[in-house]
Amino acid sequence: MFASNKLLKYSILLILISALVCASHLHAQQDSDSRDSDSQDSNESRRIERLGESSTDDWEMDLRMPSAATPVSPGINELALPDEEQNQQLQDLLSKLAANPGNRKVAAQLNALLADVLNQVNELMDAGSIDEAESLLPLIQSIDPSLAGLTDAKARLQSLKAADDMVKAGEKALLSGQVIAPDNSSALFFYSRALEVNPNSESARKGLEKVQSTLIERALDVARDMDFETAEAWLSEASKVRDDQKPIEDTRFQVSEFKRERAIELEQKVMDAMSAGNFTLADFGIIDMMALGGYETKIQILLARLDEARFYGGFEPGQVITDGLQSGGKAPEIVIVDAGSFLMGSNGRSDKTSDHEEPQHRVIIKRGFGLGVREVTVEEFKLFVTRTGYRTAAEISGSSSVYDEAAGRLSKRSRISWKHDYVGKKASLDMPVLHVNAYDAQAYVQWLGLETGKAYRLPSEAEYEYVARAGNNGAYWWGDDSPSEVVENLTGERDKSASKRQWSTYFKKYGDGHWGPAPAGSLRSEVLMHPMGVYDIAGNVSEWMADCWHENYVQAPTDGSAWFNPGCKRRVVRGGYWASAPEQGRAAYRFPVSADSHGPVIGFRVARDL
Repeated sequence: MFASNKLLKYSILLILISALVCASHLHAQQDSDSRDSDSQDSNESRRIERLGESSTDDWEMDLRMPSAATPVSPGINELALPDEEQNQQLQDLLSKLAANPGNRKVAAQLNALLADVLNQVNELMDAGSIDEAESLLPLIQSIDPSLAGLTDAKARLQSLKAADDMVKAGEKALLSGQVIAPDNSSALFFYSRALEVNPNSESARKGLEKVQSTLIERALDVARDMDFETAEAWLSEASKVRDDQKPIEDTRFQVSEFKRERAIELEQKVMDAMSAGNFTLADFGIIDMMALGGYETKIQILLARLDEARFYGGFEPGQVITDGLQSGGKAPEIVIVDAGSFLMGSNGRSDKTSDHEEPQHRVIIKRGFGLGVREVTVEEFKLFVTRTGYRTAAEISGSSSVYDEAAGRLSKRSRISWKHDYVGKKASLDMPVLHVNAYDAQAYVQWLGLETGKAYRLPSEAEYEYVARAGNNGAYWWGDDSPSEVVENLTGERDKSASKRQWSTYFKKYGDGHWGPAPAGSLRSEVLMHPMGVYDIAGNVSEWMADCWHENYVQAPTDGSAWFNPGCKRRVVRGGYWASAPEQGRAAYRFPVSADSHGPVIGFRVARDL
């Protein structure tokens, strides 16, 4: 504890007396009251004078006595050792030395005490207790200004105070956002200088930790916003702040996780865009992935898929898909048809029935497309009529033609529409829809487009022949002769009507059990299957195409698109029907029909752009 004021006053008096004794150039001063002092005080005064006149060299020898005290500053009277026991020891030693300045033992003890206090000062500076250390140095200075190590301690104290000031400046700069800039007034600058001045400054080290943490947080913030380039720039700056790189490594791992999650998100975005046919959005997603860096292999895979998607709309050739309708229900199944090329038309020799199939020419279908797996059924057409209130041409005219079994030919009958089969009876829901003209078929595919948001349409005759050939150079997709399995509703040698009628021209040794149309897509075989996954392409019912009729292929499109002239009256019909002669089921066969015609032999299937 600090000494009392009385003790302090007494101690300072003794210090001053000691200083006067050791200073030979000072004279003893006595006031008028000293003349009235008792004899003991006079003797003490004379002893002090004699000591002042003598040389210190005689008694100093190898033991240095405390040098003369420097003038005491105005605040010196308030200083004392904080430790009560040490302070009492100091006062006792000073009293003894004042009474007997030549006491070498006391001088040695005083030197030892001051050295001990100086050690405490250094320990306090080591611990960062600058203010406490500073409070002890003036006391040492006032007693022995030449004490060994005192000058170094004072210089060190000044450096520590300068370092402390720099730490405070660093804290202020950090709060104001000046983390690493400007160069000479940033938090990084002040903390670094403080650590140079005082390598043991814990405050400076913690300050640099704060600087690094701030830069790391900036890196994480921009990384969360997917700006990984700027994040790496901040981490690069953070790595220069301290030798400890673990926080940087940990943050780089976090950033890499952000990148990985972003890459997964972008990959899904690209795949969804491809599935939706939005290839521009898919392109942007891939560009964003390129900006991430480090995902080159995945990007190459996506680019390949995008190229494929541009051809197949994100699907694979042979894949069967069904689009949902906004008003409920589903569109007819479609199969994805591969892009490719083929020779369209007959070769002018064995595979020819008319000049309508010439000249043979190569068609290149650069993009895949979707084609109905089977003909549109009564059930599917009924949904369209129910949802829209559409009335077909047969309903408006009040009649259509049907097959007359007794006469063996087609005849007109009233009150026949899409609800009826080929003989005029109520049609089963799974049968191909009949008694529809080209405009009815067009209305249906337009409705599908509105309901699904997809580009539904009627097939072009080039697409139809491409699928009907299925890469085969024969007349039919299975070859040139009768199929070995029951796969199409054809006019077979073994087929008979209810009244035992037989076909006059037929496929030899073939029978499918149907005299009229069969349920759509019902004739199939596990052994003999169409390579592109469609049914009834050569038989069952003939089908409306999107093309207008042209007498031949002179100037016909070569890209697989429909050859359409607005306002044309006749359309192309493709594929054989349940009563067609074998040559009418050939892949190259085509015939014209008035667009407003309807009856029991023509239906349609859908196509869709991808």
